[in-house]
Amino acid sequence: METTKTNPDMLVEAKEIWPTAERILVCIGPNPLSIRLIRAACRMAAGFRAEWIAVHVEAPFRFKPSQEDLNTLAEHMRIAESLGAETATLTGYKVSDAILNYARQRNVSKIIIGKPTHPRWKDKLLGSILDEIVRGSGDIEICVITGDSSEAPAKPRIKTHPHKIKPKEWLWCLLDVAISTALAGLMFPYFDRTDIAMIYLLGIVITSMLTGRWPALAATLLSVAAFDFFFVPPYFTFAVNDIRFVVTFGVMFVVAYVISQLTLRIREQSEASRKRERNTAALYALSRQLARERKKERIYDVAAKHISEVFQSRIVFLAFDEKGELAVLETRAGTFAVDRKEISVARWVFDNRHSAGLDTDTHPGAKALYLPMVSSSGVVGVVGVLPEDAQRRFDSEDVHFLESLVNQTAMAMERVMLAKEVHEERLKAEGEHVRNTFLSSVSHDLRSPLAVVAGAASTLLEKDASLDRPARMELLHTIHEEADRLERIIRNVLNLTRLESGQIAVRKEWQPLEEIFGVILNRYSDRLAERHLELKIPPDLPLFPFDTLLMEQVLSNLMENALRHTPNGTPVDITVTPQKSAVMIEIADRGPGIPVHEEEAIFTKFTRSTNTRMGTGIGLSICRAIIEAHGGRIWTENRTGGGAIFKFVIPIEGTPPAMIPEKESP
Repeated sequence: METTKTNPDMLVEAKEIWPTAERILVCIGPNPLSIRLIRAACRMAAGFRAEWIAVHVEAPFRFKPSQEDLNTLAEHMRIAESLGAETATLTGYKVSDAILNYARQRNVSKIIIGKPTHPRWKDKLLGSILDEIVRGSGDIEICVITGDSSEAPAKPRIKTHPHKIKPKEWLWCLLDVAISTALAGLMFPYFDRTDIAMIYLLGIVITSMLTGRWPALAATLLSVAAFDFFFVPPYFTFAVNDIRFVVTFGVMFVVAYVISQLTLRIREQSEASRKRERNTAALYALSRQLARERKKERIYDVAAKHISEVFQSRIVFLAFDEKGELAVLETRAGTFAVDRKEISVARWVFDNRHSAGLDTDTHPGAKALYLPMVSSSGVVGVVGVLPEDAQRRFDSEDVHFLESLVNQTAMAMERVMLAKEVHEERLKAEGEHVRNTFLSSVSHDLRSPLAVVAGAASTLLEKDASLDRPARMELLHTIHEEADRLERIIRNVLNLTRLESGQIAVRKEWQPLEEIFGVILNRYSDRLAERHLELKIPPDLPLFPFDTLLMEQVLSNLMENALRHTPNGTPVDITVTPQKSAVMIEIADRGPGIPVHEEEAIFTKFTRSTNTRMGTGIGLSICRAIIEAHGGRIWTENRTGGGAIFKFVIPIEGTPPAMIPEKESP
């Protein structure tokens, strides 16, 4: 599920709820009892078959949560996501308004909120969020659920690391007070004490901008103490003669403290906004680049490059190999060695779909942090992240952003795998279609000559049949023709299979075209007896390189095509035209021609012209395969006055051998 972060104050406020479908919103926080709210919302959503959203509100003027609270909140968000919720983090000055505005904008029908467990005086002093939500809910149903003390609190997966003392910040704190005191000392003879107090306030603001919370608080205390010690009589003591200065010190401390805290909060919000913007830009860049990749190896390379740049870490991807073992995948980005112990941690992550390793409560002894690559179809792999800096630690926000990057990678991997499956299914369907078409075409063309052969043979075998010699010869001639037709069909099928599998190699030899035309015309002499044949071959035609058997197959198929699909008595024209570095051969007829938009389709296997339903539809595809194997091309055009012209070009490569004249016999 996607985690969104938005500001409801920037949304257009919805006035009412459209009761189109149930949608449930549950309000959660770092309180361990939020687990009960999440599970109750999950059960309610399952009962209503509704969508549900888990939200948390960041209010700038409420108490800042500790790092442990942030880790617990992040764990609650992960639990909600794992149960099928959409998660969102809202920001707003008033929690109740942020929740209600978001609920109306998302058309929420029910809001689940926990029953308050704090004392009533806090509601009197700070206001009751529950009461404000109930009063402003309108048509939205409010479900208040109490927490159960027996409910086991969720343990954060990311360890909380103590705040490290930064000597530079404390040094700057002391230096700021010293500089402020020196400036105040120079101004003291000429300015009033109120102006001197402003110098200290300015120093506190600068310290708050450059240091953390505790150095800023220390600078506030030290500034008040220095103002009392150096500029309030009696000087150089902390004693006060005038009680009014005590009020001055108190006001000065409160103002300085409020200013420092506001400055710190603005700086923290600015840093959080910049970090959020960097994370969004990095996630967008990764998603955009992953969308262009179509191979698994490239996806791993792109993801490793982006993650390593964002977190200054070395990355390793692990997935199951052909042996069923979790193995490391090679990437171009910097990686690290993974031993058997690290493999076992990665295997646990794969099986349990949870992060483990560095900075977690699960297998904390591992040297890297491991996260599962979760897609809609399951876990597709594991990502290991090892910081370059050994002192670097991952907080809850880092891990959550890492999970977003890893999930983007997992979705890209799933897209590639689905595309591969779709491609395989399409190839399977096409293969099934080709098989069915082949069986349909070949079975029809085989059945016709077999029926003729069987009928003629049975007539010859009948004892009572009184057949004279011419009748018997005619039947035998019919058997011979149909057997020859069967032989051509089977030869075409075998040649097509061999050409597609690459089993037929083209063996070019320099030969004259006249000889191969003589073989073809002699083969079809009987069928050409009733037709006018015009053969145009230049007398000085040179030798050409081609494979004799394959070229004979091409000319035989084209001649068979011209004789079968044209009426008896129509002419057939064959023209050979030599070109600069090729030779073009044309076979023209006076048949029905080729329908428009079918000039290219008829060269596809098992495709026949709509003008005829005869043939298996593989003869022209074999011609194209053979011509392209010779480096040439074949095409068809409609002839002026009716009919079709089949043309193909064979390139001439190299220099033909010199012709040796035959010696005259004595």
